[in-house]
Amino acid sequence: MKAADQAILQLLGPPKSLELTPSNIARNTGLSRGYTSSRLSVLVDQGLVEVDEEEGSHPFYSVSDLGKGVLDGEISPQDLM
Repeated sequence: MKAADQAILQLLGPPKSLELTPSNIARNTGLSRGYTSSRLSVLVDQGLVEVDEEEGSHPFYSVSDLGKGVLDGEISPQDLM
């Protein structure tokens, strides 16, 4: 897991459990928009982040239960590989 992945999970995760667009995530983590999007794709593929894509609107990303487990230390990121 990259430092950017950890930053994204921490932003989305507890205690607030936010739902944000890639642009919002990039702005709040200091990552570029393109890099944020590429890392979100990886996190979605790993099951750590969920995406809600309503037709005609921007996708919103949120941390999954698995992602919360990683943040809580209940699941090791190495176990996901």
